[in-house]
Amino acid sequence: MEVSEEVARYFKAAQIDKIPDDLSKPRHLFKVSAEQRRQNYEKCVLATEIWNSADTDEGRRAVLDAHKTKIGPDGDVAFRIMEMFLDGPFNRLPLTEIEYAMDQLGLADENNSVLSEAERDCLNRNGYVNLGPLIGEDYLEKMRNRYDEAIQREGASPQNAEKEGIGRVADTVIKPMNRDSLLDPIFMHPRQLAAVRHVLGVHCKYIGSNYHCALPGYGHQGIHADFVWGVKGEPQVVNAVWLIDEFTEDNGATRIVPGTHLSGIHPSGDLVNGEPRDLNAPVEGEIKVTGPAGSCFVYNAHLWHGGTQNCTNKLRRAQHAFFSRSCRPSSTDVPAVIDKAIHKRLGRVERAVLDIESPS
Repeated sequence: MEVSEEVARYFKAAQIDKIPDDLSKPRHLFKVSAEQRRQNYEKCVLATEIWNSADTDEGRRAVLDAHKTKIGPDGDVAFRIMEMFLDGPFNRLPLTEIEYAMDQLGLADENNSVLSEAERDCLNRNGYVNLGPLIGEDYLEKMRNRYDEAIQREGASPQNAEKEGIGRVADTVIKPMNRDSLLDPIFMHPRQLAAVRHVLGVHCKYIGSNYHCALPGYGHQGIHADFVWGVKGEPQVVNAVWLIDEFTEDNGATRIVPGTHLSGIHPSGDLVNGEPRDLNAPVEGEIKVTGPAGSCFVYNAHLWHGGTQNCTNKLRRAQHAFFSRSCRPSSTDVPAVIDKAIHKRLGRVERAVLDIESPS
C-alpha cells in the first residue's frame, strides 16, 4: 500500500517497514492465554482486596504484611509496587508549594470557575471530561513538527520503541525538545490542571508524559486502567490526553467505559460469565472519545480505557500527561532527567507542579 512520507518516517520508531494491506484487520499485539488470564485475575483480585481493606497507608501495610505468606516468598510485581507505594510519602517539596501554585492558578477553591459545574459533574459521574480545543492550529503545527523530529531522532531508542506499530517518545516535557517551552501546556494548562485538581485535590503533581502515535493498521490496546489494581474511595492517578491530530471513530480514538472508575474493580480482576475478562474484547457500554485537534480530555485514570486501531492511512498523534497525588511515587524521576536549560527557565509555580526544587 502506498504511504505518505509523513507516515513512512515513523516506520523505524514503530519497528515496521510497511503498513498492512488491510488496515481494519484486528491486530492485538498482546495475546494472553486463558491460564495466564486466570493467574492475572487472581493476583489482581488479591491486590485490590488488600488496597481497599483500609483507608490509610498504615492500614494497607498491615494487611499486606499479613498476606505475605499467601503471596509467596518472592511476591509478585503488583505487591512489590504496592509496597513501594506504601513506603511514602514521596513528595519532594513541602505541600505548601503546591498549595501556593494552586492559589496562583486560581485553583485553591474546589469550586473554582476554571471548570464549569457540568464539567465537574462529568468527571464525578462518568470519570472523564472533554475540555474541547485548547490549542490553535498554528501552535499545533509547531508541535507536530517537534514531535516528528523527535521520533526520527530518538523514537527507535530502547526506552521508546516498545510496541510494534506505535511511534513513541517518553518524558517529552522535561527533555531538550521542550527547551523553548513549546510543550509547556502539556503539564501547565490551567484547564487541564483544574480537572486534575478536581479529581485529586490540591496536593497533586505531574509524574510523567509520553508522545504516542498510532500508525495505520495499529494502535489497539486491551482495556485497562492506569493503576495496577482496583481502587475504591480516593482516586490516586489522573491522565490527560492531548489530541495532536483529530480523533475520529476510525483513526484510533481512545475507548472508555464511563462510570467504571466508581466500581473499585480493575479490568484484569473482572469476570465475564464466570471467566476472567478477555481484555482485547469490546466492553459493554464503551464509547470512543472523539474531537478536533487541539482538544484535551482528562480522566480519572482508574477509568477503564484503551486505544483503538487506526484504520485510516494517516498518523494519529497524541500526547499523554500523567498526574498523581503528591504523596505517591512518580513514574519519571524528574529531578534526575530534566534538562538543565528547562529547569533554569521554570518559575516557582511550574516547579511546584513538577515537584522539583529550585535549580542550584
